[in-house]
Amino acid sequence: MPFEVTYIAVAVSLLLAAFVKGATGLGFPLIATPMVALLLDIRTAVTVLILPNLFMDSAQVMRDGLPYDIFRRFKALILPTIIGVFLGTMVLVKLPLWILNACLGGMVLVFVISNWLKFDFAVSPRSERFLSPIFGLLGGFLNGMTNAAGPTLAIYLYSLKLEKRNFVKSLATIFITTKLSQLVAISSWNLLNWYTIKLSLLVLLFTPAGFYAGIKTQDRVNQKSFNRGLLVLLCIVGVTLLVRAFTQPS
Repeated sequence: MPFEVTYIAVAVSLLLAAFVKGATGLGFPLIATPMVALLLDIRTAVTVLILPNLFMDSAQVMRDGLPYDIFRRFKALILPTIIGVFLGTMVLVKLPLWILNACLGGMVLVFVISNWLKFDFAVSPRSERFLSPIFGLLGGFLNGMTNAAGPTLAIYLYSLKLEKRNFVKSLATIFITTKLSQLVAISSWNLLNWYTIKLSLLVLLFTPAGFYAGIKTQDRVNQKSFNRGLLVLLCIVGVTLLVRAFTQPS
């Protein structure tokens, strides 16, 4: 791909990723990371996208006020998420990334297909107390490894049958914790420097238009359409992860 075309493709993908993030609460790192990695190495790409992610998550969290109820409900999920981020970062260079992408992609597709076949996964309050720490640890670990905690956490929150605004706000609240933890973790790689901060601020200035358009789209769609769109997005995510797993170098 010619260098100029690569720049255009990366710019378009950033706007698309920001739009998807605004509309559904997830998808920005999954879409943006591999595209930015066309211009930068993967670790730098992960670092550059953390600040824009934090900005968008903060904007979604602050809609309708501070998330006190969410913190109370998901406190058993948030702490294991932090632990998972550091564990995922520690094994980043040891475990082949394609294995993790393949497992995550397969799990997402099984969930989506099951929902389309009308198998109803609903998490009861009793099960939630048991499952929250598990999904928190898994989501944090995957974020540290692949910069993509969204699919795992979206599957869990979707199974809780949250209303769309509450779903997005809960996801953003958890993501803020994840990204702040990741920011600390990547400091040990010496990647958080003036060069990556400048690139990160450039992305932050470029993406709000797509993000704002996504939020407006979220406000317009009804709950049923939101759920359907979320399942379509998760399906695309699953296929993308599998393709990435079996085409990237081992």
